[in-house]
Amino acid sequence: MKIAIDARYLTRQYSGIGAYSERLLEALALQDKTNEYFCFIQPDYTRPINLRENFHIIRYGAPPLSTKTIFWLHRALRKIRPDFLHSLFPVFPVFYKGKLLVTVHDLQPLLMKEWTGGKRPFPISALYEIFYRWMYPYTFQRANWLIAVSHSTKDALSNLMPALAEKTIVVHSGVEPDAAESPDPDIMDALRKRYSLPERYILFVGSTRPNKNVPAMLRAFDLFLKMGEESRDIGFVMVLTKDRFITDITQIIRQKKLQPHIRILEPVNQAEKRALYHHALLLFFATKLEGFGFPVLEAQAQGTPVVASQNDSLPEISGDSALLVDPDDEKVMAEALWNAVYDKKLRAELIERGKSNTARFSWEKTARQMLEIYNHLM
Repeated sequence: MKIAIDARYLTRQYSGIGAYSERLLEALALQDKTNEYFCFIQPDYTRPINLRENFHIIRYGAPPLSTKTIFWLHRALRKIRPDFLHSLFPVFPVFYKGKLLVTVHDLQPLLMKEWTGGKRPFPISALYEIFYRWMYPYTFQRANWLIAVSHSTKDALSNLMPALAEKTIVVHSGVEPDAAESPDPDIMDALRKRYSLPERYILFVGSTRPNKNVPAMLRAFDLFLKMGEESRDIGFVMVLTKDRFITDITQIIRQKKLQPHIRILEPVNQAEKRALYHHALLLFFATKLEGFGFPVLEAQAQGTPVVASQNDSLPEISGDSALLVDPDDEKVMAEALWNAVYDKKLRAELIERGKSNTARFSWEKTARQMLEIYNHLM
């Protein structure tokens, strides 16, 4: 078969969908020597990716969410004549008439209005709102099959449009094979010097978008610091993709006078991120509308306890291996941080359960399930 995969979140800027795309393609390449793949990526993607000769890279210079994607990408597909298109995000070229498989990560653009139009001037905010309200449902209806990365995402799709349930298949994402490898000590030494990192710190990995709930986590961290003098040396290290919501974060940091405790890092490479997980007291990930939650598994693979949200996909992905909290209750979050730092028995349990939990997920398993869909349903 000829399989076209739209993986254009593969760009120089790191993102969750980008990581999903990269790992899925590599896992497929390890298992499939027969089918022929045509993978659309961004021209500025330069990270090494391990693919076989039956994988062809096509650099297509258009953002995934763009008029060029919607109205012109079909021309490039016409030259390939694939048996089907697998879009790794819920947008597709509307003039493409072939079979369509779509991966759905979450429904933030439909369920969180402040994410869609927030911090954008009118009428741009209104145009984004119209685009998502039209494009996402149209894509869901047009697709022959939908891949949901969690049961939580499938439930959200079913609540939005009940008819989608019968054509939605849950395929969990994986955790990287080397996620549990011990990091190079020199890497952490370099990070400490570069960013003046404290010896003890709580870690967050994500972005400043509203669903990441960073303002509430900052306020919870402030309450945590006030619970006892023994915590005054603890920092909050945030690996953030700075976007249009960053001013909300910096404003709270100033209001709470948290500057001495906060370190904001630009996205780091995989080895650096592994080192940050390994040396953190815990991962604080009380997000909302999370489709999967890669950081939970990445932290657990490094033996780091996790405090996460009790909402959406995170209970599904973490099972009983994380300390789950109400992401709207800052006092409860602060108490959970305190317990995860100072309760030695609880920490040991979270570490052990976390390592066991990661064994449930692998990109090999994800690719195997995806190939079954490719070969039998498409």
